[in-house]
Amino acid sequence: MKNNSIKDETKPMGLLSLILSFLALFVISGLLFFPIEEEMRHLFIGLDFLICSIFVLQLCVDLIRSADRLQFMKTHWIDFLASIPMIEPLRYARIFQILRIILVVRSGRTILKQLLANRRETTIASILLLLVLMMTLGSSFMLFVESKDPHANIQSGGDALWWALVTISTVGYGDHFPVTTAGRLIATAMILCGVGIFGMISGLITSLLTSPDKTQLLHAQRDQELLHQIVVQQNEILRRVGKLENKVESPEHRKS
Repeated sequence: MKNNSIKDETKPMGLLSLILSFLALFVISGLLFFPIEEEMRHLFIGLDFLICSIFVLQLCVDLIRSADRLQFMKTHWIDFLASIPMIEPLRYARIFQILRIILVVRSGRTILKQLLANRRETTIASILLLLVLMMTLGSSFMLFVESKDPHANIQSGGDALWWALVTISTVGYGDHFPVTTAGRLIATAMILCGVGIFGMISGLITSLLTSPDKTQLLHAQRDQELLHQIVVQQNEILRRVGKLENKVESPEHRKS
């Protein structure tokens, strides 16, 4: 059902937006207020672009699903503004999104019930969150440990992000690879997590292909209700026929 209510913010994608909003504010605060190396700055900019892409995707999907798109734009225009990549100060507008979701969460709605009731959406939100966290942590740690080695081939933020992406996807082009022991341990953890993520994606696709859609479930429910009505009518007919037979076979009816 299409809905513009703020209550929908407690759904899995709304919670994902809350977590990523905090992460985005952390990244932007590092870029604006802390002295960091140039390569780490490039890495943070790349991560900010990735997070903004997820924000824009989520907002576009919600806009398409919305029953009143004009009202949705009036409510969420600041979220679109805060999702424009490459303009870092705008990201502080995500504070309004954070406050909105926190107020809804505190309103008494059970988060666990929302997660269990929307399992597919929960799976998608979990996959996106894991991807962002793995790319953030993996690329940051890898750049930190590898940049100190003169023989390392992961020396820039772009190299670290590219390495994290191909490692999570288990493709492994081999153009960038760790040379330190710590870097190889990080790579091992990234590969194992990447296999798990793509297992989740495979399970989600299988569920989408094999599970009946809402229309089929609605038709099946209507068929069951119709069958139940037919059975009730048949029982009522049999009951009346039985009464007529008893009346015909009664002695009083025979004397008459």
